[in-house]
Amino acid sequence: MADLWAGAALAEERSRMLAVGAFYARSNRAFNDTLALLPEETGTGTRREKAIEGLADAWRVTSSEEAAGTLNNLLAGMHAPRFAIVHSLAQAGAAAAARETWTRLPEQHRAFLREVSAVHGMDGLDRDYDNWTQAIKFGFVSLLPQPLNTDATAWDLARLVYVTRASHTAGYLDDASAWGILARGLAETQRHYRNWRQFGTGFLTGGLFWCCGDLSDARGQTLTRLRLVRGLHLRPGSPWRRVALHPADPADPADPADPADPADPADPADPADPADPADPADPAGP
Repeated sequence: MADLWAGAALAEERSRMLAVGAFYARSNRAFNDTLALLPEETGTGTRREKAIEGLADAWRVTSSEEAAGTLNNLLAGMHAPRFAIVHSLAQAGAAAAARETWTRLPEQHRAFLREVSAVHGMDGLDRDYDNWTQAIKFGFVSLLPQPLNTDATAWDLARLVYVTRASHTAGYLDDASAWGILARGLAETQRHYRNWRQFGTGFLTGGLFWCCGDLSDARGQTLTRLRLVRGLHLRPGSPWRRVALHPADPADPADPADPADPADPADPADPADPADPADPADPAGP
């Protein structure tokens, strides 16, 4: 399925802002060059109604005030800061458990994380630690591109674009406010990543961290994200192939070493997966 473009006369910098959320444009079958998240359809409810429903179901956002609060949280870091605290500890704990029949290291890590949670108001870090440790032990982390990109900020920033576009479509944000938020998101993205490939691997890390509380579904979700991200790198019509993350750089080149992309636009049987976490009716929110 080809990437969707409305043909809007959009400045390159604004195209770059929207490209930060290209994963969600793809999985929601949205245009890559409009603020509106969904193309208008006839006979199926308006796109405004769909955006309102999606935000309420997945993000518990039902007003302009709640949209602003969620967007500020995403800009500040919703999951990436938690991952930054937990990852190295879980990695060390999993390695210690693999070497020894019995070790107190995980217990010590959990106690430390409970103290961090209490001081910084980040509830459940010990639970995040246990979930990520299991993801390491059972090989889910090995599904991701290696060496692992440990900057998961892309997960929050890609979702920032989704929530901004959905909130604008729902009527919770005006044009100026939406573009202002997207500009802040792009600046933060450029501060963390050199190119779309680095951004993509960070997104995949954050996605697995988000879903690893339910390992029964983590593999399927991760493989779906891998497929969609890989398609963004390979399809000629992809936003990542049309505009570079940094203005002075060339757009994302296709990797000649990659085999044919399973999400190639020539394949008409590649719709957005309704079970994918990026689906607007799926709880991909906090």
